[in-house]
Amino acid sequence: MSFRLPTCLWPVTRSRWTGLASLLVLPWVVQSSCIGDNTAYCPEDSDRPECRRTIDTPDLAMDDPRVDLSRPPSDLAGADLSSPLDAAGSPIDIDKPGPYKTAVLEVPISVTGGTTRTTIIGPSDDGATLTLRDAPFPVVVLSPGFTLATSYFTNYGQRLASYGLIAVLQKVPNEVNHTTYRTNTVELLDWLEKPTGPDSSRVKGRLDPDKLGLVGHSLGGMISLHVAAADPRVKAVFGLDPVDSESLPVKGLLTRIKLPSGVPIAYVGETISKGGLMPCAPAARNYEVLFASSPAPAFAITVIGAAHNDFIDLCGLACAICPGGTAMKERTNRLAIRYVTAYFLRHLRGDVRAETYLSGGELGKDIAAGFITRTSK
Repeated sequence: MSFRLPTCLWPVTRSRWTGLASLLVLPWVVQSSCIGDNTAYCPEDSDRPECRRTIDTPDLAMDDPRVDLSRPPSDLAGADLSSPLDAAGSPIDIDKPGPYKTAVLEVPISVTGGTTRTTIIGPSDDGATLTLRDAPFPVVVLSPGFTLATSYFTNYGQRLASYGLIAVLQKVPNEVNHTTYRTNTVELLDWLEKPTGPDSSRVKGRLDPDKLGLVGHSLGGMISLHVAAADPRVKAVFGLDPVDSESLPVKGLLTRIKLPSGVPIAYVGETISKGGLMPCAPAARNYEVLFASSPAPAFAITVIGAAHNDFIDLCGLACAICPGGTAMKERTNRLAIRYVTAYFLRHLRGDVRAETYLSGGELGKDIAAGFITRTSK
């Protein structure tokens, strides 16, 4: 019986450990502490002299730590701390499903080296088909972490779809070859732009190829950044604790990302999984390093006490391989879904109400509660 390490540890371990060696080191991996740090990164609660401190430590003993701030941190200066309203005067609560019913389609797409299996989740009138009402809709392609199933990110897709975006969760035929993974993702974008084959009628007229975004976790985040750097069709990109590749690094290519004016490159990351014997998100290649190398505008949200796989909907063995999170896993997942949905709702659908979750009062509540820090440029 062969042994297979799942998720983010594969890019780190596959060149060093195999078979019995993996079994021997796994107990130490699970128990290893995470102590790495990137000294060039300055989150807003840093007390290092070279970093500007912008917010006092919140009182976590209060009954409701997510109280409104009297004013935003200096990084958020000018943001409206009230709940923005749309033209009809309706507030928005991204933690709840949006106004659309949703439907789920399983669509195989031929690509180089095999078939990409996609789970397409979009707005629906009947719960079975994608609606043509209000179409076409912006498209968000989601790439999961290494070996993780697309079902681990269903909550992301459902929330996006409920707010009038079409989420395409992809599983490429070969995740080990990062060059092929990048090529397959571009081929998926080609298909979404001009659907062909027996399943094309299920999506034709529903997809807006001019409003295309990418989001990915871990290896999937790195691939999303690679494609954004190479393909001008990408209008927004979000990394969920992305980890750069040793075989196909993206760090030096990030300046090639040219999003529309005012659209930032977005990152969410954690504090736990960047150190130890075999870190899931090594400090030398984690989201902090990628954020530092990204062109402005860009922002990074750090979920304090989160571990690398706390962002996924499901857990089990994946979280045993990347252990150590001290924050509530469910809260970390909920926060990540909130920020991902707000980002694409704001920058692909143009809904200004979502900005409060990215740089306004709702984000300020998360900072005041001690859940997150945020830095931007």
